[in-house]
Amino acid sequence: MAAEPPEWLYDLTEVTKALGEPAFVDHLMRLLNRIVPVDHCAVFTFSPEGRAEHLFTQSKMPKSRAERLASDYVGGYFADDPHFATLAGLRQGASSATEIIPLDLKSDYDPVYRQHFFERNDLIDKASVAAAVESGVVYCNFYRMGGSGRYSSEDWRRLTYFLPLVTSLIAAHYKMRRGQAAAGQFPEGGGARSLIHSVIGRAAPPFDRLTTREREVCARVLLGFTSEAIALDLGIAPSSVTTYRKRAYHKLGVATQNELFSLCLAAIERASVG
Repeated sequence: MAAEPPEWLYDLTEVTKALGEPAFVDHLMRLLNRIVPVDHCAVFTFSPEGRAEHLFTQSKMPKSRAERLASDYVGGYFADDPHFATLAGLRQGASSATEIIPLDLKSDYDPVYRQHFFERNDLIDKASVAAAVESGVVYCNFYRMGGSGRYSSEDWRRLTYFLPLVTSLIAAHYKMRRGQAAAGQFPEGGGARSLIHSVIGRAAPPFDRLTTREREVCARVLLGFTSEAIALDLGIAPSSVTTYRKRAYHKLGVATQNELFSLCLAAIERASVG
């Protein structure tokens, strides 16, 4: 009788099936925690020019605090990251991928940096991996908080084995998301999300005619989400997505995604001129 496959293999299958979709992050964290408990995961990208962008964060700490840490990091703190030199080497093509050696939080980190990111937020241990991709570097960080204790030697053994695989999956997810944006004729990279948020998320005219939920649906339509992905991301039924989209299109006087995109571009142009 054949042996039952390990449970993490089922999670790995779900992660792979969710590549490019909003559900990817939840499946990824389920896989990670099946292997080694992780309390806080923060993933960033670096362009060849060294520009840092936040890809996603999943954390046990309050969402607002986790988002603030990510914002602070891309806002300038990344230059004080002890791994920054290694990331620069990857951007310049020094290697195709690398596992970054664990650093000592007390001796290898600047005290101000350590206080801001670790001590104030009860983060006590960290494992990091980076992978070079066509558009730069994907930088993945996996933390433990005080209640979970530091990674054990067995945890590190498992991390050493699995993190390259996990990072490759994240890199593939990032590449697919960029491809989806490009196929929808959006500006490349994270700029698409920020531009769409600046116009639709902040209800710039004519999107001020829409309800909050209608704007949320339109923003995800422009980012290339399918109706099913929008429903999953917003926690609503697919039929509700259809209803909100139809209402929004009627209020805006558009009938297709391309017309919605043109309307968004016009709003962006008006905002930039203003």
